[in-house]
Amino acid sequence: GLPVFFCACTDEKKRAGMAQRLVGLEWKFGVTASSDELQAVGSSFVLVRLRLAPKQGDGEELTVPMELTLPQFYAFLHELEKAKAALESA
Repeated sequence: GLPVFFCACTDEKKRAGMAQRLVGLEWKFGVTASSDELQAVGSSFVLVRLRLAPKQGDGEELTVPMELTLPQFYAFLHELEKAKAALESA
């Protein structure tokens, strides 16, 4: 099974604090090719889209987009691996 998240979505108050089940994760790696800030050019990032479904099975699927730096992505991946290990040992 995939981890359960708690989603606090400001645009949809009915979902605030509702337990969500991760049903999909997509990611794309990118490199900034052009920017007003010279420092940003050549920096890498990861675009992540989480697909969440209500834990109880009633309601719509929710997509949560995120743009992460590489260190943030690796930290996020580490947390997902810890959650998976905890679920497998339970």
